Order: sequence, then C-alpha cells, then structure tokens
Amino acid sequence: MRKWITLLLCLPWLQPQAQPAPDKPTSSLLWKISGKGMMQPSFLYGTMHLLCEKDFSFPPSVTTALQASQQLYLEINMDDSLMLQQMQQLLLMPEGYSLKKLFKPADYQKLNDYCKKEVGLDMAMFDRMKPMALTSLLTIKLFLFCNEPFSVENELLKIAREQQKSIAGLETLQDQVAVFDSIPDKDEAAMLVEMLDHVAEERAEFNTMLNAYKEQDVQQLYTLTQSSKDIGPFQDILLDQRNAKWIPIITQQIQATPSFFAFGAGHLGGPNGVIALLRKEGYLVEAVR
Repeated sequence: MRKWITLLLCLPWLQPQAQPAPDKPTSSLLWKISGKGMMQPSFLYGTMHLLCEKDFSFPPSVTTALQASQQLYLEINMDDSLMLQQMQQLLLMPEGYSLKKLFKPADYQKLNDYCKKEVGLDMAMFDRMKPMALTSLLTIKLFLFCNEPFSVENELLKIAREQQKSIAGLETLQDQVAVFDSIPDKDEAAMLVEMLDHVAEERAEFNTMLNAYKEQDVQQLYTLTQSSKDIGPFQDILLDQRNAKWIPIITQQIQATPSFFAFGAGHLGGPNGVIALLRKEGYLVEAVR
C-alpha cells in the first residue's frame, strides 16, 4: 500500500456540478458545511498525515474555521493518552507469527539490507509485527527527507487543546487498524518489495502529489489517484466504507455543535467521498480558501 496507505493522500475531487460564480473557489482542502437548519457552519479539512515541517502551513482560513468551531474531530481521538500503548499492542501478532515467512528469501534479504543501512534496524526486530508497522517506517525514510516527520493532526490537536475545545474521533484506533488487517499480509509484503524495487519512481510520484496537495489542485490529485496502482484494489475498504460510516456521526454533530472535522484528504472527494455524501444528505458544502 506504500505511501498511499500510510499518508492516505488521494484526493479532493468533486463530481460535476453547476459552474459556480467566478469569485467562489472550486478547489480547496477546507470546506464549509451549511444548510438543513444549521444555526452555524461546520468545516471539513483534508490533511496529509505525515510531511516535513517546511512543507506545512495553515492558511488563515483554517485557523479561523477552527477558532469558530466548538469541537475538533480527527479520524481517531489523538488526545487519548493510552493511544500509543494501544497501537503497540494492536501491531503485535501472536506467538508463532513470522513476518519473515511472508517474503521470498532474496526479497527478505533486500529488505533487511535496506533496514540496516537506512534505518539502523534489523528486520528480526519486526518479525512479530504486522507489515503495516514496517511500511510506516520505510515510507518515512523513503519519502520524507527531514529529521522528524510533521503531523498536521498534531498541530490541529495542539490548537484545540490551547482553545479548550472538545476532541473526539470518527472511529476508534481498533477500527482503523482493522481496516489494514483486512488487507492480506502477503499483499502488503509484496508492496513493500515493489516499493524498494522502484524507489526513484515512487519518490517522483510522491513529490508530484505533495506539490498538488500544497497547491490544493484537486483535479491533478484526482488524476494521480486514478492512475495509481496502490489504492485502486482497496479503495472500498480504505475510503468508501469508512466515509459511509462517518456520515451519521458528522451529520449528528453538525446539527448540534459547530464542528471542525480533519481527516486524510483522500476521504474528501469522489462519488463516495465525504463531500458528495453530505451533499446527498441535502447539505451545502462549499470550498473555502
């Protein structure tokens, strides 16, 4: 699943709509929700889960929208002090499981050599871990050329804490890990090997995505998503099913409290994206720059 799973960046795209007035933006990572008797608007914001700090900035519209909201919803509740401990437990497989058995000997040796050289770790340390743990680590090393990756969600969380806002999650950590668990381990292992076999190509694709994300170019992001071999076979479980489960939570919350929802930008667009699903429910969802 490579960078697409770990970063989950695929890409705000809208279904064909009537042409808006020239002064209204059509492309953005920030969207305002209104209508259906809402007293105050709520907001959607598409994130890129991991990037370098030099590539990050919140436009004033984002901080203004968060300031106007009473609660922050992330994919999972990152304000939970037990989250890291729970994650470690959820990534650990039962006794007898072996990550090594998922690879051909030559492929395992290639991964092990890379981990030792670039990460300073031996593959044996991951032998009882799910493939997604190794995928996350290698993705950071291959695509993020900075000492410490930067989390957009952590920055939003920091602001929400300072403003004493309520913080919640659209799904539990267990729910999110279960999504990756539904992808066969052998498939994830094969993607890891392919990632190392095409590093230059993967880096170029990632940089193209990153630039499109920073420019909020939804059409380019949509095109890149459609042409990707990574997410296509798993789009239903990675995006569509989760979007459908989030909609009842979002609609309930926005009718009660002005809310700011932040999640991977890949969940925004497409015919089964959060924007389209909210519009089907009768809400007005508009791009904000």
